[in-house]
Amino acid sequence: MEKEDETRETTPTMTTTTTTTTSPGVLVEIVGRIVGRRRVSRRLAFYDIESFDERAVVVNVVVDDDGDTVVDDDALKEIVDLEMVVKSGRGAFETDDDVARTQKTFLKLGNAVRARGRLSRRAPRSHGEWSLACEEVTELVESWAESRPGVAFSREGRIKGGDETGVEPSAGPCKFFLNNGKCAKGDGCKYVHDRGMREEWIASRKANRRDIAVKTFGDPHGDSVASKQLRAVKFVEWLVNTYGVETLNAGSGVLDVAGGRGDVSFELHTKRGIKSTLIEPRLRKLNKHQHKWLKAETKKAKMDDQPPLVIDNMLCAQVRTEFTPENWHLFKDCSLVVGMHPDQATDAIVDFAVEYNKPFAVVPCCVFPQLFHHRRDRDGNPITERLKLVEYLADKAGGEIAYLDIEGANQVVFAKSK
Repeated sequence: MEKEDETRETTPTMTTTTTTTTSPGVLVEIVGRIVGRRRVSRRLAFYDIESFDERAVVVNVVVDDDGDTVVDDDALKEIVDLEMVVKSGRGAFETDDDVARTQKTFLKLGNAVRARGRLSRRAPRSHGEWSLACEEVTELVESWAESRPGVAFSREGRIKGGDETGVEPSAGPCKFFLNNGKCAKGDGCKYVHDRGMREEWIASRKANRRDIAVKTFGDPHGDSVASKQLRAVKFVEWLVNTYGVETLNAGSGVLDVAGGRGDVSFELHTKRGIKSTLIEPRLRKLNKHQHKWLKAETKKAKMDDQPPLVIDNMLCAQVRTEFTPENWHLFKDCSLVVGMHPDQATDAIVDFAVEYNKPFAVVPCCVFPQLFHHRRDRDGNPITERLKLVEYLADKAGGEIAYLDIEGANQVVFAKSK
C-alpha cells in the first residue's frame, strides 16, 4: 500500500501543521473522547478530541514554559475540542511500532483517553482553534466497546449545532468534506461544503502529484496513468512483457513476497495460469472484484458443461510465514521473486535474489528509516526518502529502474538472470 510523506496535506486556505519535540506551547494533560481520526501514514495520524462528560479537554498544565504560554487558566477551562497530532519520533513515540501499539491499545474511535503534550493555537482560519502535539497517551479512561457493547461509535449527535453567536460562516472549505465527501457536523459546520470545490481540489491534488512524479522522479508516463487500485494488474502486465510467460513459469514459478491480500498472485496464477506462490503471514483475503470474477468463471464452466470449478483450487499456494534468510532455501527453485509495496520485506527480496542469482522485481513504498538505519545513499547519508531507497536497491543488486503507469509509488527495481 502507498504511504504519504510525514507532512500533512491541507487545503489551500489552511496552514500545514508541523510540530516537533521542541514545538512552542504549554505542556498540558488532557482528557477527551476520540471522535475523528485521519491516519496519514504509519508514523503520523491526527485525532479529533472532544470533551468527556461535559468537562474541558485540558485538565492540567504540566509545565508552564516561560515565554511560551499561549493560554491562561480561564481559557483552558473553555477548551472543549482540539486536534491531537501523534507522530513517530516525538515523546514516548520513539518508533513507528510505538505509534502502532498506542493506536491499537488506546486510540480507537469513541474511546476516552488521557494524554499529555504541547498545546498551541492553530493558524487563523484553520479548522479548529487548538492543536496538541501529543507526547504520550497515559490512560484509557473509557473504552467505547466495553461501555457500550455491540454499539458502533458514531460522531453524529455528538457535534454541537450551528453557530449561535450570529457570526457569518467562514468562506473556507471544510477539510473533512474535501477529504471524505462528508462532514459529521452537517449543516452545523461553519465551513463550506461544495462538491464542485471538492472536485477541483481532488483534481488539483492529482495534478500536483503527477507533476512531482514527472519532474522529481522522472516518471515518463505524464498524466496518462491508471488508478492505484489497478497496481497489481499493471505490475503483472509489466512482468509478462518484461520476462515472458515461459520464464515466469520456470521452476516452481513466481514467488510473491509480502503479497498482502494476494492481488499480484491472483492476477498471475488465477487469471493468467502462471505458477506462483504467495508468501504472507496473514491469511489471504479476496476483494469483491475477485470474488465476482471467480463466480463468473464457475458459472461459465457450468454453462460449457465443463467439470465444476473449485475456487480453492483456482488460487495459488500460500505459505504463511515471514520471508527470512532461515527459510530462503525452501524457495530457491522459483523463477522470479517479486514484491509490490512489500514494506519491511523489501531488502529481503533483493538479498535473496542476489544470494541465489534470481531475477527479481520489487516496487518499493515505505522507507522505515529507523528500522533500516544501516541503509546509506550514494553520499553516505541515511536513507529517509523513497527515491533514495530505489537508488540504493538498484545499486545493491546491479539492477535497473522502470516505471509502472499507475498513480503513487510506481518505480520498479528489477534485474534479469545474470
